[in-house]
Amino acid sequence: MGDIEARSLGTRKGVSFKAAKIDVLGCDVDLLVVGMFERDGINRPTGGANQIDRALHGTLGRLREGRIFKGTMGETLILSSTPAPIKANSLMLIGMGDDPGALPHSIGELTANAMQTALRMGARSTACLLTWSERELPSNLVELTAEMMMKGVLRAVEGHDGHDRQPEMEWFFDIRNGDAARMADALERALGKPSG
Repeated sequence: MGDIEARSLGTRKGVSFKAAKIDVLGCDVDLLVVGMFERDGINRPTGGANQIDRALHGTLGRLREGRIFKGTMGETLILSSTPAPIKANSLMLIGMGDDPGALPHSIGELTANAMQTALRMGARSTACLLTWSERELPSNLVELTAEMMMKGVLRAVEGHDGHDRQPEMEWFFDIRNGDAARMADALERALGKPSG
């Protein structure tokens, strides 16, 4: 899955949650979820979106320039099949808005959206890179961001109407930004908390 071994966080309603440093191009999953900010200092994709953009010869930058996908908060774009060298079967881009400081407060809705999409698609494996940008998460926001991500995906899982069929999925959270160990610990704690 990446440079570090995936850490199992636990399971909820058929979804097995793991934390890992995810190889954007090399991860072989049904759905790869990547966040893209609306703009930055040079108006280019950053983090995981930057790797995708380079692999696709500047396509994400051109989508932004053409105002097709600008990265506004909650905006989504799905490629149902991906070109080489991306190994994931499908790619979901999610707009992260223009204020990285707002991420801890919006990340729950963004991850809920990603999980709802994965469940509708019947994805068996999903890699979520919404927090990976070139900007480190401030130390005081690591736990809050992780908790909000987990709450978002759990809300989607709990609300899923699978016609009495529980989903079976591996969901990987990328934990490279900020303190990876603290983020994984916070994700695990949030998963263990009762819903509500």
